[in-house]
Amino acid sequence: MTRIPYWNISYGILIDLFALVAVIVFARGAYGHWLRIRQGKVRVRKAVNLPGKIGPVFVYALVTKGILGAKLYKKIFTGVAHGFLFWGMLVLGVGTTLVVLNVLFGLPVFQGGFNRWFMSFFLDLAGFAALIGLLFFLIRRWLPPERLVTPKARIGFSVQIGLLMAVIVTGFLVEGIRIAATGPDPYAFVGNAMAAWLPGSALAAHRILWWGHGLLCMLFIAYIPYSPMMHILLVPTNTALADPMPGSKMGVMDFSSFDDEEAEEMPTLGCTRLVDFTRKRLLDYASCLWCGRCHEVCPAASTEKPLSPKGVMVTLAERLTNGQVEDENLIDDITEEALFACTTCTACMEACPACINQPKTILKFRQNLVMEQSRIPELMGKAMTSLEQRAHPFFGTGSGPKEWCKDLDVPVFAKGETEYLLWIGCSVTYEERAQKIARAMVRILDQAGVSYGILEESRCTGDPAKQMGNEFMFSELAQTNIEEFDDLGVEKIITLCPHCYNSFTRHYPPMGGNYTVIPHAVFIDQLIAGGKIVPRSGGQSIVYHDPCYLGRRNRIFDAPRNVIGRLGRLVEMPRHGAESFCCGGGGGNYWAEEVGTRINQVRSKEALDTGAERIATACPFCLLMITDGSKKFTEEQKAFDIAELVAEGLE
Repeated sequence: MTRIPYWNISYGILIDLFALVAVIVFARGAYGHWLRIRQGKVRVRKAVNLPGKIGPVFVYALVTKGILGAKLYKKIFTGVAHGFLFWGMLVLGVGTTLVVLNVLFGLPVFQGGFNRWFMSFFLDLAGFAALIGLLFFLIRRWLPPERLVTPKARIGFSVQIGLLMAVIVTGFLVEGIRIAATGPDPYAFVGNAMAAWLPGSALAAHRILWWGHGLLCMLFIAYIPYSPMMHILLVPTNTALADPMPGSKMGVMDFSSFDDEEAEEMPTLGCTRLVDFTRKRLLDYASCLWCGRCHEVCPAASTEKPLSPKGVMVTLAERLTNGQVEDENLIDDITEEALFACTTCTACMEACPACINQPKTILKFRQNLVMEQSRIPELMGKAMTSLEQRAHPFFGTGSGPKEWCKDLDVPVFAKGETEYLLWIGCSVTYEERAQKIARAMVRILDQAGVSYGILEESRCTGDPAKQMGNEFMFSELAQTNIEEFDDLGVEKIITLCPHCYNSFTRHYPPMGGNYTVIPHAVFIDQLIAGGKIVPRSGGQSIVYHDPCYLGRRNRIFDAPRNVIGRLGRLVEMPRHGAESFCCGGGGGNYWAEEVGTRINQVRSKEALDTGAERIATACPFCLLMITDGSKKFTEEQKAFDIAELVAEGLE
């Protein structure tokens, strides 16, 4: 039997004309989004040809994250429901298009196997799958998890869900009456089931339902740009334009424009208004789903701090929608306390299905607070003053710059003779507990016969200043380091701190500092793999804490675990790898008076609850934070740097 399009319908072609009206209304709404986003600054980037990138579009990210929604499946039920809805509606859209082509051009889609399998079976399957997805989301809106309603829920999804459910249900009713009147369609399993309960003589009802189905569909399409459902276009666009490199990608501030005497006004330091942000940031805010996944994983939000990354995005999204792009009260509305509570761990970015860069927005506000308004929490301010006066942030330290290497014969880097610069860093130099990391690393390098040396004067990379918002100070410290490295002919650097590694690899190259940089955990792994050192295995159980700046920000997960596997039995915490929980010391919060539960105590308890004999990490800040956090639960020294454990196992 050949199916007749627009069966029992007179002037059915009119629905296609209504579709044109719906598309025009849709286009006008979409253009309104563009008008709001274009008020941001144009992002200026150097042209870089990367594999899989076409112009500004990252094709792989567009396909995997934007279209396939890969990140959604981290919550499996939500991901599957979204997949049912997305793919179901996509197939139904293709089917509808084929019907129109059949009517207009006689495309033979209602014949043979294609009609049976695609136009009947797969379209029914697609509608059924979409309906299941919609039911899941409707129930989720009625019984929402905390992340959906904190700090506030988004209004509008339920309307579109109900509208789309009405479209699908009326479509099945239309199909059921048609089959009841014209005879069974063996492959249209939903339509056949409906036909068993519907009278084939209800032709008037069929016509009413057919027109209702079509008009509801047009209403749904026209309403998309004026509802949260606009994310079906905004999110793929945002993922396509988002740099897939992990981390917040803060870049380096160009201060040359401040020397332009002919400029009409001075550039803004950081951001206070929406118009101060780039168009890409405004696209971030427009794309936000308000799903709260960022809030759920944020170490600050989960320990009663005033910060909610979702809250920041919601505030900015509402201002953007309302056209308040010149509002200068954003920082006060979000609050200074919330902005400085961010640990810059980027767990929010890792969780976000829309590829939004929440930390970059927060740090832009910080830059304005610190450099423009001189507003900074007291302890962070003291750390900043120490950086300015002593080139390190550890005010009040009882350790001198050479104390860590007391009684050790540590070579100084010699130009043209030394291969590796062993960068000690400020935390290892001035914090007594962290000094043992450097002493252990010196022993490892000596036993392996590595050509290495240190600088005569210890100095900070500038990372704490950058993360706290003082880009001026970071640039000064970084430039000083680069000049000294150039004078010494430094080409290879071993870092003991992931924050230093991140600065050297991300922020120094744009300033002219290009080096081969290796984290100490990776270097140790290479030494073991090459047979240069052979640490003995103690058979002990060791749980590994992933430092945010080594793991999530730079995707170094395996090397530390390889080393631990040679020392004992690796144990994992529930939150590890890319989903690791922060120690609480990032973003300058090592120098902070915490409110609520201490983040390092939460992480320490999670590590201790594994029952492992030792806690290993590969970051001095993590070591210091977990050592302190563990004191609430045990008097035993449990936390060690990976270098300490390896040095302990050397003959």
